[in-house]
Amino acid sequence: MVAGHSALTAFYVFCAFILGLVGAFFFVTRRGKSRYFACAEYWMYLPGVEMPEENDIMTRVIGRNPYVHKGRQTIGTAEGLVFSDVRLHIALVLRKRNALAFRPDVFDSAAEPTAEQLQLLDNANAFVKARFVSEDVLKDARHLQFLPHLADAVSELGEGQLIFDVVAEKLMTRAELSDYLRKHAEVSGPDFHTQVVWRAGIDSGYAETRGLVKVGHKELRTPNTPSDQRILVVAVLQEAIRQIWSTPILPETLEIQAFDDRFRVVFEPGRDKFTTVRVLRLKGQ
Repeated sequence: MVAGHSALTAFYVFCAFILGLVGAFFFVTRRGKSRYFACAEYWMYLPGVEMPEENDIMTRVIGRNPYVHKGRQTIGTAEGLVFSDVRLHIALVLRKRNALAFRPDVFDSAAEPTAEQLQLLDNANAFVKARFVSEDVLKDARHLQFLPHLADAVSELGEGQLIFDVVAEKLMTRAELSDYLRKHAEVSGPDFHTQVVWRAGIDSGYAETRGLVKVGHKELRTPNTPSDQRILVVAVLQEAIRQIWSTPILPETLEIQAFDDRFRVVFEPGRDKFTTVRVLRLKGQ
């Protein structure tokens, strides 16, 4: 009887051991995989404290969009569906409850407001926040075509004059945005939605991207780099952004030409929100 009990106990211990190994395997493999996350967000600062009516916004963006290029509307049916997508969230934020959000220059942001933009921030009493978030791999960039037009429409209807691209950390006046939409039919590309910023130290610094998370990539960051290489490093990162913008999976390396030289860009994904980028000059090319 004792022998049978011991055998049964040993069996349970063995099963527990196997289950533990299986659990550890799944834990390690899941940790090794980066969870997909894409986010784009705009704040449209308004002088009033009310959000324009949803139907008016939808009509202005889709039905009566003033930006027509070669006889074609810039927001079609596919882009218009973003308005009803559950991943899009639109809300009104009041200044009296969130005063700091009306000074993006004082929190950790690359935004550097001009005197005109600071005055527009002072005149604002609310902003409309439009945020699109996806944890499923995006099949296209229609949300990036839609959101600038949404920002422009809300600003016009709410008599707002300033827009903050939260992810790219860029401020723009409504006049600047309107002028860009008037000149460009396609606005889902990286030139509008991203920037490269330089974080300066005493004799060195490093470059970081802003806006790649809009298409599901982590932002890029270089190691500490001598200040005299700033222009080169920024140019290489700008080209790297263009090459990976429509690629859902980050490559291990890229070859990029800049200033009559060729460079190898090596991507080293990290555990935080940045991917480390090493820029190596290719000799004999």
